[in-house]
Amino acid sequence: MEPFVPKFQGRPWASRMRAFHVYVLPRPGVDDELLGLAETCRPILDGYPIDPQGAGDPGDAGLLHLTCEMLADAPSTEYNEAALTEVADALRAELSDVPAFTTEAGPPIGNIAGAVLDIWPESDTVALIDRIRSAIRKARGDEALQHSGGRPHISLGYSYGTASSDLLNSELRNKVVPRRATLVVDRVHLLDVAWTFDEGLGGWRMTWEPVAEMLLGR
Repeated sequence: MEPFVPKFQGRPWASRMRAFHVYVLPRPGVDDELLGLAETCRPILDGYPIDPQGAGDPGDAGLLHLTCEMLADAPSTEYNEAALTEVADALRAELSDVPAFTTEAGPPIGNIAGAVLDIWPESDTVALIDRIRSAIRKARGDEALQHSGGRPHISLGYSYGTASSDLLNSELRNKVVPRRATLVVDRVHLLDVAWTFDEGLGGWRMTWEPVAEMLLGR
């Protein structure tokens, strides 16, 4: 693995800059199986230069998230209230006939940017992301869709140094059981996300502010 560097419009992120994102967020009381899986992985991640996103408590999701899309046409500070309302309304309209579904996350895998839980089966999640992208395109145009998150996944933690992913994957495979957990997807969240370079950590840390919640099939 290598140090993770977030990007905006194809360039390294400017520390403390903010941009709107649409995420699925695991929820305590609903996705406890998944939160427990993330907590089981945490002691292993602590042995590597990885900043875990889980809170270290199965009752708290911390910063665990499934990225659906980033609104990349402009930082969030350049949106006015009318533009933000237009995005939220477009998302609600587009997702009003998308049914809720349950999928699975796992197994935990070390990669170039830290560690992730892949989503599988992924067909419903991919279809949801396509509808979210359609809503963003209607509200903000193609310019807002500049990033690809790759295969749907939940990031367990982001790397701030260099280490062997092979060794990490061996530990995850040998020590983490069960290796998959359910994820209930019945809503998405529009969030104002910031990445800040933490000098003490020597890596990037995420924070966010909630903006709106969109229930599926409503």
